[in-house]
Amino acid sequence: MIIRLILFLLLIYLLYKIFSFIRQSRPLENKYDKYKTESSKGEELVEDPVCHTYVPISQAFKKEISGRDYYFCSKRCSDKYEAEKNN
Repeated sequence: MIIRLILFLLLIYLLYKIFSFIRQSRPLENKYDKYKTESSKGEELVEDPVCHTYVPISQAFKKEISGRDYYFCSKRCSDKYEAEKNN
């Protein structure tokens, strides 16, 4: 009876070691990896002239005003800039 108990405990211990080895050998996922975009790989940032936030150039709202390119974080900031410029 004692030998069976020892063998059972040994089996449980071996299973635990196998599962822990498999778990450690698997690369861990960072919970923030899904939020990474191409902009996090060194893309140029541009400053919004209205709210002064920096936006990756690929995600910026681009508008040409008086022959010059302006970059905005959103259409709302673009419209606000044009309204202030016209007044």
